[in-house]
Amino acid sequence: MTRVLLSIFISAVILTGCSGDPEVNNKILINHSPFVQYIFQNDDSLLHGITLGQHKSEVKKNAVAHDSLSLEESDYVFYEGKFDPTHYYTYECSFDSAGAYSLTLDIYLTSDESGTGVFQDITAYFTEKYGPATDDGYSLTWEIKNTRRPYRIELREDTEYPYGKVTMDCYDLSFVPEEREPSSQDSLFLPESI
Repeated sequence: MTRVLLSIFISAVILTGCSGDPEVNNKILINHSPFVQYIFQNDDSLLHGITLGQHKSEVKKNAVAHDSLSLEESDYVFYEGKFDPTHYYTYECSFDSAGAYSLTLDIYLTSDESGTGVFQDITAYFTEKYGPATDDGYSLTWEIKNTRRPYRIELREDTEYPYGKVTMDCYDLSFVPEEREPSSQDSLFLPESI
């Protein structure tokens, strides 16, 4: 009887270890707010499992249940999402022949809560993950060079937006981004009362 139980136990351990599901790396992320965990999903990606260099089909597979594909072109996708009634977000990816070369995430808060808390939590997460940022007075910047497509992250809080807005721009180091003007999309996430 002991041998049978031991056999069952060993079989269960082997089957559990070989489930085929990849192990999620979130050793750093687990220390942050549920919202930041939801946005980034794991420590191996930039957003929802997305990394620069992924092709559009891979990026589309990583959309989560609350993400809605609002615009798709041959070299571009734009998603809108909602975490809860006070946290909305959009993200967009641009592609070239080597995959995604830029990703922009905008987080909109629709309560009296300031975006400062979200900004500080994301800053702490990136600092743990990538090291200290460079601060140019406009945004915090990290450069990540040990990846298949080296990139730069710029994180900033938009204090002019009512109720708080945080923007994260990620782009290939060989790409020079244009200055980003406020988008008409920004007004989509203002509370009804404004």
